[in-house]
Amino acid sequence: MTTNSDLNKYRPKVRLTDVLKFTTAHPGLAVFLVYATIAVAGFIYLVTFYSHFDLEVTVYLEISDILFAGIKDPMVMLMVLGAFSMVLFIWMVAYIQAPFSAWLYKKFDKGVLRFIPLMAGVQSARSFWWAAFIVLTAYFYMFIGVHSKNKAQSIIAQKQGLVFVDSEATPKTGNEYSLLGTTINYVFLYNHQTKRTLILPLESINSIEPNHSLKKASLPVLTKSE
Repeated sequence: MTTNSDLNKYRPKVRLTDVLKFTTAHPGLAVFLVYATIAVAGFIYLVTFYSHFDLEVTVYLEISDILFAGIKDPMVMLMVLGAFSMVLFIWMVAYIQAPFSAWLYKKFDKGVLRFIPLMAGVQSARSFWWAAFIVLTAYFYMFIGVHSKNKAQSIIAQKQGLVFVDSEATPKTGNEYSLLGTTINYVFLYNHQTKRTLILPLESINSIEPNHSLKKASLPVLTKSE
């Protein structure tokens, strides 16, 4: 019969109490790591979102744009929270499934499948964090990519985010524009007539106003029955 002390060898070498002690002992570093994760998630969102409009947005980004990208989109913040929850979930599964981890380690100690016990975190704390990093990378790629695609499709197909643009760079015609986003120096618009992305310097824009005409036109007209 496997004792609890034997199973501890196959549990993650990272303990929640150690994480809490590290957070309280180094609060500044902990906040930096959390904010860095948000910044990375925001950068992934910017790249994947604007890629649907054939725009290499990195050319127009400043450092401040990258730092605040994740904060500007609530869905990205929610996904970061989900990412940390995923790490906790991985830890719980690896801790509870210690007997299974022991079997994995003995079964796949050699050969091409040796990475399996490493994913379970039974080797060291470093192996667990590397496994968590791999899972989070896949998590961000999938969920942020899906969010970016859905948002881009809603703008293109459903004309969400329509705005009136008063600028010297836009013609005084009936073109419909959707606001894609802004950086510290530029504003990105999508022209629904030409199907092209418009990049305007911030100083060239006089004003931008929400365009609610499409929503009003789609509302049913109530008539008084006789």
